[in-house]
Amino acid sequence: MTFQLNQTRTLTAALLALTLAGAAQAVTFTIGYQKGGIPNILKARGTLDKYAAQGIDFKWVLFTAGPPLLEAANAGAVDFGSVGNAPGVFALAGGADLKYVGVSVNRSDTTEAVIVPKGSALQQVSDLKGKRIGVARGSSAHAFLYTVLKSAGLTLKDVTLVPLLPPDARPAFESGSIDAWVVWDPFLTTAVQATGARVLRDHTGLGRGDSYHLVPSAALNNPDKKRVLQVLLAELENAALWANKNQGTVISQFSDELGIPKSVLEVTVPKGIPFNIRPFRAADLKPLQSLSTAFREAGVLPKDVAFGPQSYATLPAFRPALGTLGLK
Repeated sequence: MTFQLNQTRTLTAALLALTLAGAAQAVTFTIGYQKGGIPNILKARGTLDKYAAQGIDFKWVLFTAGPPLLEAANAGAVDFGSVGNAPGVFALAGGADLKYVGVSVNRSDTTEAVIVPKGSALQQVSDLKGKRIGVARGSSAHAFLYTVLKSAGLTLKDVTLVPLLPPDARPAFESGSIDAWVVWDPFLTTAVQATGARVLRDHTGLGRGDSYHLVPSAALNNPDKKRVLQVLLAELENAALWANKNQGTVISQFSDELGIPKSVLEVTVPKGIPFNIRPFRAADLKPLQSLSTAFREAGVLPKDVAFGPQSYATLPAFRPALGTLGLK
């Protein structure tokens, strides 16, 4: 009897120890995302929910633009974020301790544009001189506006920038308090369809900006979070491959989750094909360095960012790495 009691106590203690060990290893990983794009596809599918049984709690936070997302990441409120080409440059110039881990190559010239109201007298880029232009400061749209103006022999000093995030820019655009708006999808196509806005200039002939995936250095220095990051990146790649073959489902899921009209998504989703994500490489530093230098010369950045090996983390190919992490 005493032997059985001792056995029971020993077994109970062992089970408690295992339970406590499991609890200690539980990891919460917060993903910052924007409307559209691969992270949003992954969220809509619910693929990451299965990892809760293995002690990984993925949380999602929606942002209207890249700059506030990376501010949250630098503050430790977000462990991963996907943004356009400019937010990371602005964040690093401001002293943020973030690193690039992945790239999604943009193959469309029409995901971002300068638009003007229906009936506007503005017909070409040179007409923007002296006008009020709404743009999210530090966003990919800000970088694009710089390029657009330069193509017409203008600078950012030749226009009045009105810093507005999309939710505030839309009413300003419709009321006429700004003359033009530089914005990305799905806000771009939503505005065009809803207001009859006209595209003054898109990326055609001006080069495209890719999307980048960044994490706080603290997440990379935490072995548990780094392991979870590799899970996330692999599942993002899986989601991209799935989405390329299931556009109709992506459109339906986005419409249900985000409340965006299907007529908008039928335009924006095909622009993302083929959805893609890969590890960040040394060669990916060059366009970021060029953008940083250009913004510094334009007087927009407090300092030029010296991009180098310290700016990114070298990670293995995403999908193959998933099989080495010991997860189901």
